[in-house]
Amino acid sequence: MSKCEATGTWLMLVIAVVVFFAALFVLGSTIGRMFVKDSVELSIPQVGIICGGITSISVFVRCVKQLKQ
Repeated sequence: MSKCEATGTWLMLVIAVVVFFAALFVLGSTIGRMFVKDSVELSIPQVGIICGGITSISVFVRCVKQLKQ
C-alpha cells in the first residue's frame, strides 16, 4: 500500500469514528427525550445521522482490514 493510499484509509477511519460518535450522540439525546416526553420523534436529519452511524461501522471494519495488510 502506498503512502497516499494509507493516508486516505486513515482519513476514512477517522471520519467513520466521528460519524459513529455523532450517531451515538443523536441516539442518546433521542432516548433522553423519550424518557421526558414518553414519545419518540425523529426528524429526517436525525434518521440520516443514525443510518450514517450504522454504515460507519462497516467502513471502520473495512479500513482496519485494509490497514492490516
